[in-house]
Amino acid sequence: MADTVTAEERSDEQLVTAFQAGEEPAFAVLVDRYKARLLRLAQSVLHDEEEAKDVLQDALIKVYHALGKFRGASSVYTWLYRIVMNQAIDHVRRRPEHAPEALDAHEYHLADASSATRPDKEMLRNELHQHIFAAVDELPVKHRETVLLREVEGLSYKEIAGVMKCSEGTVMSRLFYARERLREKLTPYLKGTL
Repeated sequence: MADTVTAEERSDEQLVTAFQAGEEPAFAVLVDRYKARLLRLAQSVLHDEEEAKDVLQDALIKVYHALGKFRGASSVYTWLYRIVMNQAIDHVRRRPEHAPEALDAHEYHLADASSATRPDKEMLRNELHQHIFAAVDELPVKHRETVLLREVEGLSYKEIAGVMKCSEGTVMSRLFYARERLREKLTPYLKGTL
């Protein structure tokens, strides 16, 4: 009896090949595999769940139309990440400059149930998250993206270099710069709360 591999068990590359051969359900399996991570990525840039869902939907439409031309120069996830990140950045650029960005910690599920018994701790945690989001948002785009790839997505320096099309040295330099700026921005706040 031959072993059969379900669509969910196929590698990303096998799913891409299947889609390119006309097997449409392979696209849905690929999307299901990464949808949650890609949505978190869009939310980390946009700070709004509904906007992030819209941006992800637009990005997935682009992916659907471009997947037939995917040649595997990078990993499938790296390619998907790049498309979603570009879509999110484009969306931010189209926003009116005067529109304030909501930094409501509740939207980002930052408060956990254990803090419900200590409103003062929850308030401090929410305030800290707001300061962190604001400090990250003030970073130049390439530095912000590097920090998000490393700290939120957990990518290696090599993977980040692939996504951003730069050297690993550039990745390390951007991370160093970004961390220094974040330290400068957040140290006064942290000293005041200790």
